[in-house]
Amino acid sequence: MNEGDTMNQKEPLKELPPKYYLENFATLLSFAEEMYGELLNKREQDFIAAFRGLSEDAQCLFLRFLNRKGLFFRTDKLVYPEIADIRSSLDELLFRNFVELPGARHAACGKFFLAIYNKPELLPLLKELKPELKGAGKLKKTDLIEFMLKECSWPELLILTAKAGPAIKHNYEHETELLKFLFFGYTGGDMSEFVVRDLGMVRYESPEQEKLVARFNTRQELDDQFSISLAYEHFRELRELNCPETLYSWYKDCSSGNPAWSGSGAPLWTRLTLKLARILERHRCHDWALEVYSTTSMVPSRERRVRLLQKTGAVQEALELCHQIKLDPQNAEEQFFAHDFIEKLRKKKARKSTTLHLKEAEEVIVSREYCYQVEKGVMRYYENQGKEALHSENYLWRSLFGLVFWDIIFNHDAPVYHSPFQRAPSDLYLPAFLESRLERMLERMQLLSTCEKLAAHVEKVYDEKWGTGNPLINWHENTLPLARAACSLLQPAQLQKVLIEMARNLKENGRGFPDLFVWTEHDYLFVEVKSPNDSLSAQQLFWLRFFRECGIKAKVLKVEWEK
Repeated sequence: MNEGDTMNQKEPLKELPPKYYLENFATLLSFAEEMYGELLNKREQDFIAAFRGLSEDAQCLFLRFLNRKGLFFRTDKLVYPEIADIRSSLDELLFRNFVELPGARHAACGKFFLAIYNKPELLPLLKELKPELKGAGKLKKTDLIEFMLKECSWPELLILTAKAGPAIKHNYEHETELLKFLFFGYTGGDMSEFVVRDLGMVRYESPEQEKLVARFNTRQELDDQFSISLAYEHFRELRELNCPETLYSWYKDCSSGNPAWSGSGAPLWTRLTLKLARILERHRCHDWALEVYSTTSMVPSRERRVRLLQKTGAVQEALELCHQIKLDPQNAEEQFFAHDFIEKLRKKKARKSTTLHLKEAEEVIVSREYCYQVEKGVMRYYENQGKEALHSENYLWRSLFGLVFWDIIFNHDAPVYHSPFQRAPSDLYLPAFLESRLERMLERMQLLSTCEKLAAHVEKVYDEKWGTGNPLINWHENTLPLARAACSLLQPAQLQKVLIEMARNLKENGRGFPDLFVWTEHDYLFVEVKSPNDSLSAQQLFWLRFFRECGIKAKVLKVEWEK
């Protein structure tokens, strides 16, 4: 189970009513009206009114289309037992323009339309249109569709596919996507989130409806974030084409003079920018990659720029940027990279800080039977000495953070909750997270001033919140035993230093912790395990040094295979 998974195995799964999805969509519409009624435009308001004017079965059929992937659907394949008369419901949707028949204006969506038919259905159509063509049967379905769109006219395909099975396209895709965006906070919001909750598979630590605050305060802010979210989805589709020229051209067109990308939509646009630049770099489009990286200072853009500048011969410029990074590193990777690269440019053969630290590490001999489970081999090594040993890595420290500060993290009075299905406060990975909570965090650690108080608090919260959605906690069978051991052996002041350091940047500092926690009744050790071919990351070195400063026992252990 991954971090944040919250399958609640203590309660049996519930049964849902036949038309559960209709009630869920009604909840979504009411939420959009209550929270953002003044921001909805006429088209969105008209859609809501028109939807409510449909018969119940027609509403259900439309939602069945909406909750499935794709724009086009076979009408001869519709089987929904809860809908009394599918034919009359479909006629109502056609009459009210909630769905439409495929026509001339859908040619641009041709590949999505043809995809609703299987290959044995498509091949006879192609043979009927182009009897002289040979070898089409050997093509994959996706290639066959591309071939048909190239060789056949769109009107011909519309006529022939009707013989294979009638189809419709659902409408109002823009309006429904925006309404889901308002509810979930991202495009592609999945209505199955309701099902997961209603079946008892997950619980959310979300406040009452009246404590939720709007994510968007103006229509411009909403449009900006919605447009960048749609652009990100489009980028993911273009990425599959594996064509750097297309991606670069699309990026330039999108970013040129568009204020949304530098406003409220900036964080998502930055993520897209970094992904695109890395793709360009891998395709050896160095000038384009440098240009795109230069539009942001977010990690790892500066490091990648230094490497590209050095690779293209601009050594002095690379050195100057390294000095800028060294003066103000954003994370451990930048900190160690800047130092090491400056030395590399000066000395040519300088070794990385992580390499030097690993070279000095203690070695242990482990049986080759553990060559694919190196941590397990080291655990056995310590168990043979009569010690307890478990995988701890990031999830121990993230779980401790989540359990010690649970109510402070999920402060329902703070304006950081925008949706009933929000799994974490919206500022969790932002600088504002620590700024607004530091005082309460320090007060909490003062109250938990002994190992006994700390352990009791952690266990109490664990029992009360077990299975509740929290992206920091892995509800694993070893989570509580590890937390108990850590709380009983480390000093609360030591834990405080680590937890507060994590809070400064949870996204970066919530990773890189040692692999194992090894302990006895009176002693402990955190162990970073490295196989003969493994290397030490900058974030791992950061925590090893930080632990040393805090007096927390930790070391790197290099594994050598038994001969």
